[in-house]
Amino acid sequence: MEESLALMIVGGVLSLMGVLMNVNPIKFDEDLLGALEGKLSDRENMLRNFGAQLRTVIGALAITLGIIAIYNRNLATSDAENLLVSMGVGFILLMAVVIAGHYRGFVDRLIIPPLVIFSVLTTICFYAGLM
Repeated sequence: MEESLALMIVGGVLSLMGVLMNVNPIKFDEDLLGALEGKLSDRENMLRNFGAQLRTVIGALAITLGIIAIYNRNLATSDAENLLVSMGVGFILLMAVVIAGHYRGFVDRLIIPPLVIFSVLTTICFYAGLM
């Protein structure tokens, strides 16, 4: 796979994820983790909103990485390969943090969608960056 195509795919996916996280972060969390049932107390509502704010920040970071990937799609081959490999390593770290959250007791179950998405992005990054 050509490096510029890989950077466009990675950048597009990250940007789309970031936009989805920012459009409606509470709905995004509910789709990913499940909705809270019943009437929420003031504290539960505050914590949900705090989580939504963190989701928008994470979404902004995803958009930032997406823009970096798209903007640098025309780098020289060796530089593009370095960027792709470094993004692949970063995605592995991100997946490790998601998995560690389960084992540290922050969530009851593994959250599969980001693991699948970042596994695919990691594969694309390493394939284009190391071949």
